[in-house]
Amino acid sequence: MPKVSVQIPAEVSKIMARHPGVNWNKVISSTVWNYAKKIKLLDSITSKSKLTDEDIEAIDHTIKAGLLKKYQNL
Repeated sequence: MPKVSVQIPAEVSKIMARHPGVNWNKVISSTVWNYAKKIKLLDSITSKSKLTDEDIEAIDHTIKAGLLKKYQNL
């Protein structure tokens, strides 16, 4: 299995050091695997999309404008 090196903040390292019974390699591996599965699903959904980047930008702008209007009126 390939090895990956990660950098973590000092505060996280201190927490991890206080809990040596936790299998941190398994926690990190599981977290990466779950995230990778989500990306794989998104890839399979978007692989059949005919939307262009411009289409996506237009949809994004429309949604954000609608949300802005909604929350400004509260």
